[in-house]
Amino acid sequence: MAKKILRCNFKDHWNHFPIIDLKIEDIWQSVPSVDFLPYDNRPFKKNLINDIRKDGMHFPVMVVKTSHKELIEAKEKWEDKINTLPFWHNDRNPQSKYQWSVWGGSQRVDVAKTLKYTHIASVVLPSIAKAISLQKFMRKPFAKRYYEK
Repeated sequence: MAKKILRCNFKDHWNHFPIIDLKIEDIWQSVPSVDFLPYDNRPFKKNLINDIRKDGMHFPVMVVKTSHKELIEAKEKWEDKINTLPFWHNDRNPQSKYQWSVWGGSQRVDVAKTLKYTHIASVVLPSIAKAISLQKFMRKPFAKRYYEK
């Protein structure tokens, strides 16, 4: 399959963090994909698909290069709110293998798959906590469109 990249409106950096194009198949989505908003059952995925087709993707997705140990700690903290962890692990040294994980933009990763993209613009953040702290900032311009009743 030819390389097809879902780019964002930022070129090399966002908020002083580097942007790279990652293979979608190499990214673990931290939260489940949704077709409808859970709190009022409004269509979400369909609207996001239409918006990305029309306007592209404004912000890059937020990724962290996480160790298995970090993902285990996240799973213990958020339990069923996040997806089943990737199956790889190394019991002797859980820091020895890393996984790109998305902590802001799981729905956009899902839409990119649906639209047959192979890569997605991703901002590399230093920690899961940093990514979560920036989610509000990325959602703010789209609050009325997607999140407000």
